[in-house]
Amino acid sequence: MSDVVPPTNENTDQPASQPKKKRRPVRILGLLLIIFSVLVGWFLLVAFLGWQSGQQALVDRQAEQLNRQITLAQENIEQANYELAITRLEWVLARDPNSAQARQLHEQALAGLGATPEPTPVTAVTVTPDSTRLPTATPGSIGSPNEELLRIQRLIATKYWEEALPALVAFQQQFPSYEREETDQMLYDVYLNYGLDLVDGKQVELGMYYLAQAQKLGDLPQSVQDYQTWARLYTQGISYYGVNWAASANFFRDLCLAAPFYQSSCERLFTALVSLGDQYAFAQEWCPAQALYEEASQHQTSSDLTAKRTEAQENCLLATPTPSEPITGTVPITNTEPITDTAAPFVAPSFAVPTETPTVP
Repeated sequence: MSDVVPPTNENTDQPASQPKKKRRPVRILGLLLIIFSVLVGWFLLVAFLGWQSGQQALVDRQAEQLNRQITLAQENIEQANYELAITRLEWVLARDPNSAQARQLHEQALAGLGATPEPTPVTAVTVTPDSTRLPTATPGSIGSPNEELLRIQRLIATKYWEEALPALVAFQQQFPSYEREETDQMLYDVYLNYGLDLVDGKQVELGMYYLAQAQKLGDLPQSVQDYQTWARLYTQGISYYGVNWAASANFFRDLCLAAPFYQSSCERLFTALVSLGDQYAFAQEWCPAQALYEEASQHQTSSDLTAKRTEAQENCLLATPTPSEPITGTVPITNTEPITDTAAPFVAPSFAVPTETPTVP
């Protein structure tokens, strides 16, 4: 009998190990997907918490700004400056209609404004205005100064400042001594009121000029001086707007803090801060960009700003530390031998000057 060799199990075990080898990459891929999902979820959570924190900071900042304007309006009422108080309180109520304190102060200011008697005319300083800088439009030769003065008074009473101003200037030019104290007071009132209308509108620089002319004739009330300050900050900030965002932001910071209702100062500050942050981000200076985006988010917020702020924050954390010494653009050379003057000085050889040899004929 021949010995029968039993079959080995080598071939039978090999198919069983192949599925295990095939399942291993699938498990690794699944593990990677799980890790990726966890990371994405973590970043989304961080972004949401950052957005929520920014929203809360914005709400706190707005509430602080509203409370500041209410406090200033209350001070204006105590100083009998009811018009400025009404302006502040209307700005507050437009953003928080349910503010009981603002509404109460607004009613108080309206009552005070209605109960305020006509102001006693202030004796103006008799100063002849500079004719070279005043409007040159004249109604022609004035026949009756008394009738013309009554006409100008009606223009002032109906607040037709644009028509009253050149007429009054022409009157003083033709009749410099006729009721000079009265016409100076009228000119002061026109400059003051017309200037205030202009600085609160689109012709800010012209309004500032008229207020300066009024100041030559008499003292300005504190409320008008405040408008002068705000107009000055606005004209300085707007002159750099779109050209030098850093300088523009500096002026609008002060204006937004003092008078957020004046010439959309806070909105212009927001634009300047974001634009300046974009410039830093474009230059990959992420940390200054992050600070500017965070400051801008205290005034307004948007999904675009949130994305910019998150990107700047992440890149600022990854940024390399700035060297303590300024970079000059040159690398010093070290381990070099000093150069010494060992060679003999160079002496130029002497050249013989050729002479002309006479020829024998």
